[in-house]
Amino acid sequence: MIQARFYISRYLKIAAVGFAVISTGFPDTGYAQQTAGIFFGQQSAFDVASVRPSTLRKLRFYAAKARTALADMGKADAMTGATGEELAAKAAKDLRKAIEKLIDAGAKAKLDLEQVAAFFAQDLRENYTGQLPFIVFNEAGELNTTQLFQGVFDARASITATEDADYFAYVNNLGDEAVSSGNAQPEKPVERATPVQEDTPQRDPAVQAYWDRLVERDGKRYIQVAPGDTLATYASAFFGDSLRYRKIYNANTDVMESPNLLTVGDTIEIPR
Repeated sequence: MIQARFYISRYLKIAAVGFAVISTGFPDTGYAQQTAGIFFGQQSAFDVASVRPSTLRKLRFYAAKARTALADMGKADAMTGATGEELAAKAAKDLRKAIEKLIDAGAKAKLDLEQVAAFFAQDLRENYTGQLPFIVFNEAGELNTTQLFQGVFDARASITATEDADYFAYVNNLGDEAVSSGNAQPEKPVERATPVQEDTPQRDPAVQAYWDRLVERDGKRYIQVAPGDTLATYASAFFGDSLRYRKIYNANTDVMESPNLLTVGDTIEIPR
């Protein structure tokens, strides 16, 4: 079997009839074929006429910030050394913040996450020039921002849950201090604030498929690169956040030239 080196940015050949999108190999020409500023993919279009002008202005404002962060992320991925790491960290932080603002603006207008992600994908089709980072494409090489938005949303929810847990622990400690420092015992036991325990959801089958490919050696986790894999899909599957792809890259600089370059058949470490 011939193992071909490929770039994560996937080339999509646009067929002349009906503009059908046909997935091909992985040269460095970009995930999607861009023609007159339009990216072809399967994510649903966003109905701009369905939102109020004030909401649309806010969405466009934060979409512009997200586009700038994506451009910086692409520059960082092409760089090496400390300078690239610094720019990548800043770009990821800026992109995360812009997406959070987009999600919040959409929520106030009663738009769900899928709708806001579709708006941003449409904004990229209309306004982005140049080669987009692989993080906004799915495994099939189609422009699809839903996974990116879901990861940002889940990451913020996880941080909020951790902060809530810290607060619950603080309140409980206050209760212990009230009992131990007072001269008189309280008539009733101190009521404990406890976080709500939720059942751990089962993994999506597509995510589970990545976990099933993991192998462990000497306490470390590894996965063999298959066609369609990207560091973003690894980060989404194993960390729940595609923006954490640099963590995987930094653990594999001995076998990877850049975050955009994988080789089918190579073994990649998935850090914990």
